[in-house]
Amino acid sequence: MPAEDRFYELMRRYRKLDLDTRQLEDTSISPAQMALLDWIAAAPGCGVQDIADGLVLAPPTVSVGVRRLEESSLVERKPDPHDGRSVELFLTQRGQALQRRVRDSHRRKSRRLLAGFSPQESEMLLKLLERVLDTAEIADS
Repeated sequence: MPAEDRFYELMRRYRKLDLDTRQLEDTSISPAQMALLDWIAAAPGCGVQDIADGLVLAPPTVSVGVRRLEESSLVERKPDPHDGRSVELFLTQRGQALQRRVRDSHRRKSRRLLAGFSPQESEMLLKLLERVLDTAEIADS
């Protein structure tokens, strides 16, 4: 089987594991909303446009997701102290707790995926995956 077919099959198998969403079964948050929550956690005080640019989404799409997170008391808007027309986004305590729980779940699952490797093998795998993604990102730009 050619390398590109094997790689595609491996990626299909990885997606089938559903590692990104399985930990969300007991919440009403979608994987897309979790991506917004992660972004806000990494950049407290960001705005809708910042998220849209970073996730390559349309600002109205981000606005809808943020509004839903706000309705779920996971995100709050605060006036931008430097621009009265803008708002900054922050996680609420509830949002921080959920984001931590999901991050910890991702770490456990990553440890499980890497458990069969020595530290050197894990490092090599990660470097190779970084190269794959770097190459793909360059090709997309």
